[in-house]
Amino acid sequence: MKFRTVVKIGVGLSVLLFCVGVAFYSFISLTDAEKGKDVNMFALIPDDSNGILDTDNIGFYTSEFPRTSYAIDLDTLHHSELINNIFTDITKYTSVNTHGLSNQIKRLIISFHNSNSTNDVVAYFKIAGGDNKFVLDILRQKYGPDIYPKTEEYRGRKIEIFPLGKTANFLSVLNGEGYIVVSYHKALIERVIDAIKDGTSLANDGVFSKLQIKKSANYLTFYGRMASFPLLSDDNSHVWSEFELHLNSDVLYLSGSMYEPDSCLQDIRTRLDNIRNFYTDSVVIVSGREKVDSCITNAFSKPKNRIFDQCLSNLSKEASYIMVADMDKVAQEPELYSPYIPKFICDNIEQFRSFIISSQVTELNGKYSHIYVFTYKD
Repeated sequence: MKFRTVVKIGVGLSVLLFCVGVAFYSFISLTDAEKGKDVNMFALIPDDSNGILDTDNIGFYTSEFPRTSYAIDLDTLHHSELINNIFTDITKYTSVNTHGLSNQIKRLIISFHNSNSTNDVVAYFKIAGGDNKFVLDILRQKYGPDIYPKTEEYRGRKIEIFPLGKTANFLSVLNGEGYIVVSYHKALIERVIDAIKDGTSLANDGVFSKLQIKKSANYLTFYGRMASFPLLSDDNSHVWSEFELHLNSDVLYLSGSMYEPDSCLQDIRTRLDNIRNFYTDSVVIVSGREKVDSCITNAFSKPKNRIFDQCLSNLSKEASYIMVADMDKVAQEPELYSPYIPKFICDNIEQFRSFIISSQVTELNGKYSHIYVFTYKD
């Protein structure tokens, strides 16, 4: 799964712009007691999904990201993605002031089904039930008054298909108790229905189900069929990793864990043990707890005149593996370092040249957790 599909999701995805409008429109008149039924949203998502983007507060990230020191350096990611662009345009379709509306959205999930197309996605909104007449209202505001849906039935469920004005696209909508599901492709909505009917959703996936942990407020998490970094697994079909986004003015970091079948644990442990240690003035890669401890202890004893040295000394001595690298150096030789960095970072390597990456993987009781810290250099 290429994460650039996520960060460039806004390009060509008016369907998702519409979806957030749907969420705003449906939540705006609800009391706190009425908002959101107890729906397991992962029970709607087909188990062949390549990646999942999950957030409870789009507005939080929209407002916080521009305040960071590195917002300009991540300009392409910032301005092309859904999370930043959504609020400016949606007021045209809902006629509602967006101030404070992000608090009305309890959850948005986007599932990715083909890493080669930004259209092969499904958006899921947790709502409070009722009909979806407002879908037609919003579409008419955006595409004109002559839009009428066609209704088709699949396995006893009704799918409404809306033409999107004079474009070649159609929007397929599935309305359920406590949720709405939308996609450009009716076939993807049918796969959602199959997942519900047959019990073949991610909620029933033996590995992914371990990721379904309640999170604190204002979270944005990407789940991908991938190891913490590529070197740890050749076959990602049964491996999932979570990357939860956190940010402040000078640092962006991703934290989470890798989940895999028990049969993969020994192979991952062996791969970690066999990583070659690598030391230069701009890249350090160390594997093995004792070697990591020694490396960080040595870093503590030296003057921390560079951001690089500070990043190294801030890592945990308990880690099983660490890497600290100047991303400008990585960008000069991406093929050399790509096995140690998640693919969604490598795919956007030019955007990260102004950062020091410091990462660690820690094993505890057979579970591997990871942290990726991007420290702004300027």
